[in-house]
Amino acid sequence: MPIPGLRLPEAEKIGIRFFDFLGVKTIEEARKLDAEYVRDKMLEFDTMCGTVIDNKFCIDDIYKLLLANRQYPIPLLLGNTADEFCIGPNVDSFEELEKLAKDMFGADAEEYLAICQDNANSFDDIIKNATVNGIEFAIRLIAQAHANLGANNLMYYYKFTPEIPGWDNPGTFHSVDLWFFFETLTKCWRPFTGKHYDLARLMCNYWANFIRSGDPNGKDSTGEDMPYWHPYTVEEPYGMIFSDTAVMSNEQPGKVMNLLIKSYLKKNA
Repeated sequence: MPIPGLRLPEAEKIGIRFFDFLGVKTIEEARKLDAEYVRDKMLEFDTMCGTVIDNKFCIDDIYKLLLANRQYPIPLLLGNTADEFCIGPNVDSFEELEKLAKDMFGADAEEYLAICQDNANSFDDIIKNATVNGIEFAIRLIAQAHANLGANNLMYYYKFTPEIPGWDNPGTFHSVDLWFFFETLTKCWRPFTGKHYDLARLMCNYWANFIRSGDPNGKDSTGEDMPYWHPYTVEEPYGMIFSDTAVMSNEQPGKVMNLLIKSYLKKNA
């Protein structure tokens, strides 16, 4: 797993240990290794550095900077796939869930438990109700934190939900949306069809527009206006849904999501 808040001296020590694990001493030797070998050894090494705090390009933990509105004052485009990093309570009984709720939410524990039990016919249903997408939570939390600080940064949110073909029925796994944003579907063995290429074209257009101007909106290569992507605000916490095509959604975040955000900000005011 990535190590949060990793500083350069510690990262350099990890790099030395990884080179020893690879059996090399220099960058030149490492570059001669087969890429698949390095990939497999990295998985075996089981340590991912992530973004390193070097006090030059990165001065602190990125997420802490975003929550404190200490990033550059530029528009943000943030999103998640529907199936990545879904996080629910790690409990085996309702009694354990009650204890967890009291530890996590204190006076709001009963509200949390009521939400989790809403329309639930089994313990599995309760856990499903309690499960949220971790990246979606982080994005919505950033937006609420910025609003609480009086920041007025533009933010655009998306959720990636299309059917991804293949014998393994993979769902929308982490980073699968990048094939679409960069229009590199042909680099993959998966049997993508016309709707996937149409979606990739739209997503790449939005991405390029945002990089150019800070606003993803504009015309498709056909000359037609693409579906309008409204900015995300805490009053209108909506996003673009990328499924068979691009559709702006006005769906509100779930009750558990809202309670988690409220609880986090209460504890970390």
